[in-house]
Amino acid sequence: MEAQQLESLIEAGPDYPVQTPDDDLLRLIEQPGERARGETAGEHGGGSDFVRFYSLRENPFSDSVNPAYFYKTDSHAEALDRMMMAVEHNVSLGMITGPSGMGKTLVTQLLLQSLDPAKYQAILVLVSPGLSKSGLLREILTELSIAVPEGMLRTQDLLKLLSNYIIDLHRQEKRLVILIDECHFLSSDCLHFVRTISNIEIPECKLTTSLLFGEERFAARLEHASYESLRNRMYLRGELKPMSPSECAQYVKFRLMIAGRMNDLFDPGAFQAIHAHSGGVCRNINKLCMLTLLQGVRRNRPVIDESVVAAGAAMM
Repeated sequence: MEAQQLESLIEAGPDYPVQTPDDDLLRLIEQPGERARGETAGEHGGGSDFVRFYSLRENPFSDSVNPAYFYKTDSHAEALDRMMMAVEHNVSLGMITGPSGMGKTLVTQLLLQSLDPAKYQAILVLVSPGLSKSGLLREILTELSIAVPEGMLRTQDLLKLLSNYIIDLHRQEKRLVILIDECHFLSSDCLHFVRTISNIEIPECKLTTSLLFGEERFAARLEHASYESLRNRMYLRGELKPMSPSECAQYVKFRLMIAGRMNDLFDPGAFQAIHAHSGGVCRNINKLCMLTLLQGVRRNRPVIDESVVAAGAAMM
């Protein structure tokens, strides 16, 4: 990969997850300017300005969904591949589960970017607690920009609107893909309604693919006998797992490099402490690293060691 290509990737965000080894990144990403010798945290505008203090272009550990910072672990790669296969092979239902904060929402964004709009109409529905089946249907219709006639209240009528739209899409040689995030909040009625949507079909194939993203407890819930018909339709499933210590260290290095930091910032003991305190969960790692960098600036530490990570962990 040439330097110009990587720079374009960083600016635009990847269409599909990318991971570049440290040595390649060191060669490809432009080295940021070093701080002037003797410059202190105070000279960077205050003890909270860790972005400038550590020669970063931006906060690499922000709590935001930015595909440019996506680090492809083995479990993330497998989850993405399986959901793409579900879409491409016209599977009606797929599912990804994992601990809260493991990047499920980021995976949905990468899928949305990766699906060809000429072949698929993909929408994302975010579930909230207490959502009814008619509420779920209205959310889907809203994401599809389908106007609901005034006074239309019956679920059957709303479903007919959706069914007609899906059939029209099929005539245009396009397929509807519904990504449902936070699916562990779906009620039993809503889950059975998702199964109903999956039954919209013609003799040759199912006309929709619904991909469910939720916490680990959702997979356990589906083992109940009442969900057997739904579970049996899920041909492709995946699980996002916490990172190993080595993956955790590479994840932190990768995000720092994307933000412009080439020189080592954390020593080996610090990486071990980050994994121990975060449990290898992405969101926890991001939070801990940001708090640790704040502590590093306060202590005027150019390199972070285990003691600074412990101080950051005390703020969590």
